[in-house]
Amino acid sequence: MKKLFSVLFLVLFALTFANAQSKMAVGVGGNLALPMGSFGDVAGMGFGGGAQFEYSFAPNIVGTVSATYLMFGEKELSGFGKYSYSIIPIHAGAKYLFGNFYTSAETGMNMISLKVDIPARRIGTVTIPGASSTSSTSEFGFAVGAGYILQMGKNALDLSVKYQNYASSTAAINVGVAYKFGF
Repeated sequence: MKKLFSVLFLVLFALTFANAQSKMAVGVGGNLALPMGSFGDVAGMGFGGGAQFEYSFAPNIVGTVSATYLMFGEKELSGFGKYSYSIIPIHAGAKYLFGNFYTSAETGMNMISLKVDIPARRIGTVTIPGASSTSSTSEFGFAVGAGYILQMGKNALDLSVKYQNYASSTAAINVGVAYKFGF
């Protein structure tokens, strides 16, 4: 619950300052995340949504602050139980624009939650009870990517693809669509 309030506070903070300047924008959108490497062995496809605050420092350079909530599908490992992850990346970064195309780089903290459900086992006449456990941690992470901005007056549609590293051996390809409100 604290994580949800942190994300909502960040969004409200960004919206408050977005009304004060014309160089600012706020984007709200959805994401799909495809786990990679060993993370893909224990996590299914992720989905979620988030918000991004942008400030234009120069015609081609935009600073960003973003918060996203991603929930990864449950995956069962034979004999080891079911795993499910949720991750909240809170990052700061920049976009470099090439007309409507851009490249981006971000860094920040990722709040990671893991839940493991281990089923009960029967070995001969002995039943070993099942168990459930949760764990949370915060890890440093980064993201690099590219995107396209489709202008619609002061507003825009932002399409992006990025490689996102949440923690050591925990990474995903993130595909996002956001609607940006320009101020």
